[in-house]
Amino acid sequence: MLLVTSGWSRTKVLLIAFSARLVLVMYSNIHDYIFKVNFTDVDYQVFSDAVMHVAHGRSPFERATYRYTPALAWLLLPISKWRDFGKILFCICDILVAILCFEIMRIDRRNGREQKPGRSKAEQKKETEETERTIQTEELDSDTCAVLVCWLVNPLTAVISARGNADVLVCAAVLLVLLLLKRDQWMLAALVHGLLAIHLKIYPLVYIPSVYLHFCNVKWNDSFVAKANKLLLNWKGLVYTAICLLSFAAAVFVFYRIYGEQFLEEFLLYHVKRRDIRHNFSPYFYVLYLLEDDPSLSRLVGFSAFLPQIVCVVYFAFRYSEDLPFCWFLTTFAFVAFNKVCTSQYFVWYFVLLPLVVDRVQMSWDSLKLTLGAWLLSQGAWLLFAYLFEFRGWPTFELIWLSSLAFLLSNAFALNRVITFYRPSAIQYKTKTVHSFVMVFYLIGLGLGDVEDITVKGLRIVKQCARVHLEAYTSILCYGLDKSKLEAFYGRKVIEADRTAVEQNSDSILEGADKEDVALLVVGDPFGATTHADLVLRAKQSGIEVRVIHNASIMNAVGCCGLQLYNFGETVSIVMWTDEWQPDSYYEKIEKNINNGMHTLCLLDIKTKEQTVENMMKGRPIYEPPRYLTCKEAARQLLTIAVRKMENGIKPAYSSETMCVGMARVGWDNQKIVYCSLRELAEFDGMGDPLHSLIIPGQTHPLEVQMLETFKLAS
Repeated sequence: MLLVTSGWSRTKVLLIAFSARLVLVMYSNIHDYIFKVNFTDVDYQVFSDAVMHVAHGRSPFERATYRYTPALAWLLLPISKWRDFGKILFCICDILVAILCFEIMRIDRRNGREQKPGRSKAEQKKETEETERTIQTEELDSDTCAVLVCWLVNPLTAVISARGNADVLVCAAVLLVLLLLKRDQWMLAALVHGLLAIHLKIYPLVYIPSVYLHFCNVKWNDSFVAKANKLLLNWKGLVYTAICLLSFAAAVFVFYRIYGEQFLEEFLLYHVKRRDIRHNFSPYFYVLYLLEDDPSLSRLVGFSAFLPQIVCVVYFAFRYSEDLPFCWFLTTFAFVAFNKVCTSQYFVWYFVLLPLVVDRVQMSWDSLKLTLGAWLLSQGAWLLFAYLFEFRGWPTFELIWLSSLAFLLSNAFALNRVITFYRPSAIQYKTKTVHSFVMVFYLIGLGLGDVEDITVKGLRIVKQCARVHLEAYTSILCYGLDKSKLEAFYGRKVIEADRTAVEQNSDSILEGADKEDVALLVVGDPFGATTHADLVLRAKQSGIEVRVIHNASIMNAVGCCGLQLYNFGETVSIVMWTDEWQPDSYYEKIEKNINNGMHTLCLLDIKTKEQTVENMMKGRPIYEPPRYLTCKEAARQLLTIAVRKMENGIKPAYSSETMCVGMARVGWDNQKIVYCSLRELAEFDGMGDPLHSLIIPGQTHPLEVQMLETFKLAS
């Protein structure tokens, strides 16, 4: 599902949705005054009458057909002064449901990213922060779109609350239980489950088996012995069930002490014994109607109606308890579909869970249209025949029953489609669009030392990527250009990517990154070289998701010499001179840094997989041996530039006595740092193997000087 709505934030969506419901509430009074068939639900009249009884110190059960918790009548006491109070309260709960959905979905996204290979807790935290920032922008994210379509602009949910039906209260309670479970506040969840959700409506009892099995992590394909062991040793599930049922029993006991047997009969026993012979979406009504004169057989059918519900509850609990939102959606859908009494208001019981599972059901448009069409068509047929029966007096009673059978079949078909297209890992990782799996091009920093310097997060990603490339020309690790050690450590084949591959043939690296995860390994940090920024741009232009796994680089590791990082100016690159080519453009940047009192980090050139002009012209894959600019050579080049400046009558920014820092193999076990003059460094042969770097300090702090003195070259 992709819904693009520019300029709308979540807050604006919620305010508009609430305003629309207020309009419906106001309209209800006008409609009720003008039309014979009221817009206001008959249950709201029952609530209002019960409230008046309670307001005068009497029992709400004195109102015939009041079969709800007395707490509801207490909650709605302001109705005695303001008739629309209950409708407004239910509309507010509609918005609360949306907010709870957002929070549950946020936790699901976070858990989904943590479970996907390559995503550490640190990255997940960063992505969560990015998601929260996106929510503050003026664009709808996909979670908001799901809640908007499935709940906030769903005409059924909006109208039911505005008409004065209280089912949204139990919906909010169910989501609160789920949210607390997601937060691992399971004891509080159990208390809310029993004291609030089940107490408001009995049906949330059906969620207890799935929660119990969720805690013991029982799998559908576990052996019988494994299942038995997990079930019996599931102390957390036992405690949850005990808290849930005892809290519900405590509430029942309190109200029993206040209202006596009538409370038990109307609030509890009625719903167990209920056998409704009036036409409703359940096909049981007609069977019970025919058996009205045979109470024993009617009771048998009524109790037998619980069997398919029990089977579904147990099966879905065992099969899908790992994913509670999806399990609860299936359980509620089946419970409503097979219930012996089924009306439109019951649909909100599973509609409230629909935003949480819409990403998990990867159904094609054709399947979606077929499933939704069958559901709406069978329901529409029932409504048509019911209208003709009630308002036109046509003899369509049997047709109503046939339509209810068709509706039951369409529900069964919808359940089958949802289960068939269920993808448990299909949780979105982007905030603006929905993808079942977002394939990613990863830029992974390897750090400065050896194979073990890769981050844990980077290593996990490497192990799960379809292809892994190694950028092998901007820097090297301590084992040089040999990628076999990388392959042995990662247990993966590593494809070498030279300058030509990265800069000119980047399509070969990005190829397939929209269908599978691909990684490019970079020594140091991925953005230590500008060429990698160009690669990122190419990927984004191709619509490929890019993620960067940072690591240490020479840009921050230079602090090991004692110079403070925030005192560094612009970094320069010193290239290797030849007899014919001796550029000095970097001198101006060094001069600028010195004049500003800033330190200058000089990155020294490396040449790998270079070809002679002859071999390049003839297309022969013959490469020159690797060459690396040393601190000694770089110091000589800098001094040569200073001499040339003086010959041209320009006073150079530095001299042969200017102090500098020579660094070699930073981050390796044999790291070398010396502090000396440029003249001394130009004559020093003790820096050893590459890679080398050079620093020209600017104004130094006494603490920096003390650190530098520890590396001073002995005279």
